[in-house]
Amino acid sequence: MKRRDFIKIGGVGSLGAFAGFPMIVPSSALGRDGSIAPSNRVCLGGIGLGTQGTSNLINFRSDKRVQITALCDVNNTEGKQYYGYSNNGKGGLRNAQRIFGEDIATYDDFREVLGRDDIDAVMLALPDHWHAFTGMAAVRAGKDVFGEKPLTRTIREGKALRDCVLSSGRIWQTGSWQRSLPDFVHAAELVRNGYLGRIKRIEIGLPANFKGEVLAPEPVPEGFNWEMWQGPAPRAAYYNPRKTFTRWRGIRAYSAGKIADWGAHHLDIAHWAVGIDKSGASEIAPSETVMPIDGFSDQPTHFKVTFYYGNALEIEMSDSNKNGVMFYGTRGKLFVSRQTIWSDPIGIADIPILPTEDRLFPVRPRNHFTAFIDSVIDRRPAVTDIEVAHRTNTGCLLGEIAYILGRNIRWDPKKEEIVSDSQAARLCDRSYAAPWQLSV
Repeated sequence: MKRRDFIKIGGVGSLGAFAGFPMIVPSSALGRDGSIAPSNRVCLGGIGLGTQGTSNLINFRSDKRVQITALCDVNNTEGKQYYGYSNNGKGGLRNAQRIFGEDIATYDDFREVLGRDDIDAVMLALPDHWHAFTGMAAVRAGKDVFGEKPLTRTIREGKALRDCVLSSGRIWQTGSWQRSLPDFVHAAELVRNGYLGRIKRIEIGLPANFKGEVLAPEPVPEGFNWEMWQGPAPRAAYYNPRKTFTRWRGIRAYSAGKIADWGAHHLDIAHWAVGIDKSGASEIAPSETVMPIDGFSDQPTHFKVTFYYGNALEIEMSDSNKNGVMFYGTRGKLFVSRQTIWSDPIGIADIPILPTEDRLFPVRPRNHFTAFIDSVIDRRPAVTDIEVAHRTNTGCLLGEIAYILGRNIRWDPKKEEIVSDSQAARLCDRSYAAPWQLSV
């Protein structure tokens, strides 16, 4: 049986007695030069080819087990793209074709990619307002998914997507790739094994939201499907490519901003380290919220939100804190970011974790992208699975709801409901532009 046939009829729920014997690509599938036969490669479609999506596909392409077979994006324009934080990046279909090959099929509608039987898995990197729609459609089409964070735009969407994935038997891995970085793994293992003592407080630092820029309106570029880009979001004038390609995270219709963007990374690490990544806070308290005065952004230019948990732990998230995660324990403190890891007392950060201690990441020893392909092939759970991604995203979105309303929010993490606040509860959902509806 070829690998692709196994994936289509197997899935997590079908392994049964074989669950203890993960499927590995046999050595017979390898060519003499170490390459993998096309029939045994994971055929991957890329949907959403902006800055992050193109970068993801470049990482996947470096894995010999992967064959990129479809490219999809609503941007088929030339000229200045305005991707990346400096507005100098390139993205879209034409750029992706130059990188991955002119012979790869291209689309501007994700449903055409999902309709192809020869595609095993998809990489989804669209704006946040699309995440639930494309994610559920991909899973229902029988594809394994590498989906960008944050998981969804609303808490209701996260619950629906989580339930859809769990009932499907598909592999879902979220792009919270800090779980695959050695410093973050080591920091979490130090916390888990008690080297800081009892953790009382965690401080998370995030970048600030985009400023309320005032931009001159421009016409829709030729080759850009603005209607499809908006999708289920409320209809709006196109306005400016900087807003559409780069600054859309500053607009609530499309994103919760940095609290969900970077917050999805750092809150995930905080929860993981203290062992609550499948639960959540019971109360969320906003403070220091400053809203923009002018420009297109409706996300705060400054914010601080504190999460209170049932075990007397509190986690603060703010754009005033240093970017990263700071753990405060009864024996010392530990800071970790993408650039550094350090502790006070100094020696704690250098303590090696023994094989006999609590290890958080004993398998998938390479990177976040090869880890996903490992899971697609052997059907073991992914590194940042759907439940973990949903719980992290829920926390971030509760923080957004709290600072939008300017008051404390109480949350029941078992029932996954806001307690005694109907106005706040309504913000767990959103309305959609016709004809888009989320089928649950």
